[in-house]
Amino acid sequence: MLPENAWVARARRFDAAARAWPRWAQLLAVLLTLCVMAWQSLPHVPRPFTDFRQSSWLSGISQPDTFGTDTIADTFEARVVRHDVWDMYTKAGVDQTPEEAATWSKAASAPYPPLVLLCQAALAAIGDRLGIGLYGMTLGLAVLFVLLSAAYCLRTRWYLFPLLYLNFVYFSGRFVEVQDGTYLVMLVTIMAALFAARAGSALAHALVAAAAAMKLLPLYYVRHLGRLPRLHAAIVVAILAAGLVLPAALWPNYTYIFTFHEELKGGTGGLVAGAVFGALFAVCLAYVDSRGDFDLEDRIGWSLVPVALFLAMKMNVPRHLLVVLLVPDKRVWRNAAAAIALLVPLVVPGARFGAALPVATVLLFAALAWELSRIGWDTVRDDWRHPARTLRGMVTGRWPGVTPATTA
Repeated sequence: MLPENAWVARARRFDAAARAWPRWAQLLAVLLTLCVMAWQSLPHVPRPFTDFRQSSWLSGISQPDTFGTDTIADTFEARVVRHDVWDMYTKAGVDQTPEEAATWSKAASAPYPPLVLLCQAALAAIGDRLGIGLYGMTLGLAVLFVLLSAAYCLRTRWYLFPLLYLNFVYFSGRFVEVQDGTYLVMLVTIMAALFAARAGSALAHALVAAAAAMKLLPLYYVRHLGRLPRLHAAIVVAILAAGLVLPAALWPNYTYIFTFHEELKGGTGGLVAGAVFGALFAVCLAYVDSRGDFDLEDRIGWSLVPVALFLAMKMNVPRHLLVVLLVPDKRVWRNAAAAIALLVPLVVPGARFGAALPVATVLLFAALAWELSRIGWDTVRDDWRHPARTLRGMVTGRWPGVTPATTA
């Protein structure tokens, strides 16, 4: 086995060689990856959306006979919102179709914060005008997220895109058949935040707050409030309050969405594991983030992980973690964790998909360990011996002899 410094040297040589590829070769690799993704996605396109039997080229591809479960739930909820926005959480004014009732109860149909439900209702309205429905608009969001990811990777490390997406087997089902519609709305919002951060725009903070008001996963980002200019911090707080707190005073039965999932998935063991590992990861990330050289793009991407890790363990659903690891990471770590975790069930005999969660978790903690080593273990030990100073540095980003990195 090679010593660590040899592995690191090899990784650096690979990175340098890959980034030195001619631009045309990078674009070709990304284009070929997109073609593979499209091919892997075709068997997941529901027949009610488009019937391949009408095409001589595609007639041999099997298709689902119905829309995916999330599409069915989101379609019902969008219809409720468009009928009466104040009925969003009571769902008394619109009846379910037999298919919707057989798939989900009314309560189980899209129990999410109002901002994401309003977005989906708008998408459904546009989709109906265009003749593609909510399914077509959600599929368009998936394509948009993938293209934005490709564009971001081409500006940072292009090879991350093939690394993540040549194995699109799992997510082709999630995005094209089942359709994680609310996740896709959030992911596109996060991508907009990443591009805003790359452009040096303070709009990034508001976009992350909007994403947190949609799906909660980026809530860890609030730990940066103390480092933001007062106006930007106030905007973030206002968006979160308007998106998550104010609805309790406006919508009857709104608060049920925060307890509903407790009755469906997970147990005490998952809750304890999620709380312990999620909290430990959050604390380590806060230290690495504030002591190391993270910039705003890094903070946006990593802010998704602690809550996602907690939910994935609490509910024993790897998807909650894996989906946020698709957000491009110019440091490689998060995307590599997702790629390896998704590969394990395919290449390890007898491994189930649930194995992706512990694999991804171990790799994410390894990423933090690597970042700690870059800070220096002597520095880490010294900070451990001075907890008050360390806590202050983690909150403010100010350390003795260190210029704090900008968050704008």
